[in-house]
Amino acid sequence: MKYLLLAPLLLLSMAFVPEQKDQEKSPNPCSVSFCKPDNTLAKGQARIEFTCSDANGISANTSILMSYNGIQDTIVTDKNGKASMTVKAGRYMFQFYLNSEHYEIYSDSILIKAAHQTGIGLAFQSSYEPAVAEKPVIYVYPDKTKQINIQLGLNGNLGFTYPQYKEGTGWNFTADPNGTIHMNGKEFDYLFWDGETVINMNLVEEQKGFIVEKDSLSDFFEAKLTAMGLTPRERQDFITYWCPRMQENEKSYVHFMFNDEYAEVAALNVTPAPDHVFRIFMLWSDAAEIDATAVSDQEIQSFTREGFSVVEWGGAKMPQLADQL
Repeated sequence: MKYLLLAPLLLLSMAFVPEQKDQEKSPNPCSVSFCKPDNTLAKGQARIEFTCSDANGISANTSILMSYNGIQDTIVTDKNGKASMTVKAGRYMFQFYLNSEHYEIYSDSILIKAAHQTGIGLAFQSSYEPAVAEKPVIYVYPDKTKQINIQLGLNGNLGFTYPQYKEGTGWNFTADPNGTIHMNGKEFDYLFWDGETVINMNLVEEQKGFIVEKDSLSDFFEAKLTAMGLTPRERQDFITYWCPRMQENEKSYVHFMFNDEYAEVAALNVTPAPDHVFRIFMLWSDAAEIDATAVSDQEIQSFTREGFSVVEWGGAKMPQLADQL
C-alpha cells in the first residue's frame, strides 16, 4: 500500500518496539462502520463520526492531521478516540496523519449521505518494520597506530559479534593505518556485528532506489560502491556477501540508507573522534511485484577518505517493501 504524507515528517528518535502487531492481520486502516439517519442536520448536511486507534489498538486523545478532497484540516479526538465533523453531503476522499511512528491512512472515495451520520474507523498501523541487520562490518583507518574504542547503540537486540563486543565498554583495540585491528592478541580486518532491529519506514524515501536485474548485481554494486568511495577490498567484501543472497531473485529492489538515517537504526560512538565517518545500510527486497515506474534513481552519497576514517556497511532484507511501492 502506498502512503502519501500530509506534511513533512519530523526525524524523531526511534525507540525499539520488539512486539508489533502483525500488519497483515491488522484491521482495514479506513473503513465505514455505520450509516444512519440524523434528523438534526440541516438540509444538504451530513455528519462524520471518526473512531481512531493506534497500532496497539489503543484510543487516544490527540490531534490528527487530515485532508478531504484536497482541503487541509485537523480533528481532535476525545479520550475514547472519537471525533466528529459536519460537512456537505457528497463523495469524499480522505488522508490522515497521526505521527511519524505510524503509516499515513488514505481512503477510497466514500459516499457521505445527506441527513445521515456516517461512522469511519481509522486503525493507524505502526511504521516500524522488523528487520535483521545482516553483517554490518566496521573498518577502521586511523592516521597513525592508536588505541580506539567503539560503542554501538543498536535500536534492538545485538546478536553475534566478532571479535566479541562487551556491553558497557564496547570494542577496545589498537588499529593501524592500513586498517588492521589488534585485539586480544589477534588481528582482524574489521569488526562484525548483527542483530534484530526495527526500521521506521516513514523515514525511508522508498520511491528512491534501484531495480537491479539478477545478472547485473555485481556491475551495479561495483559502480555504486565505487561512487560512494569504498576501496576495492570493501567493495569485494560487500559484493561477495550480498550478491549470493540476492541471486535468488530475478530482480531486486535496492535502497541505501546513509549516515544519519543509519544512525536511527544503530548509533556509532568512536573514541577518539574520527575525521570522517561513512556508514551505509542497504534495504532490499524481491522486485518481482514492484512497478519499476514507481521507483526513481536514488542520489548516491560519497565521502572523502582523509585523516582518521571509519567506514561501515550492512543491510537487511525487507519483504514488505514490495507492498509499499
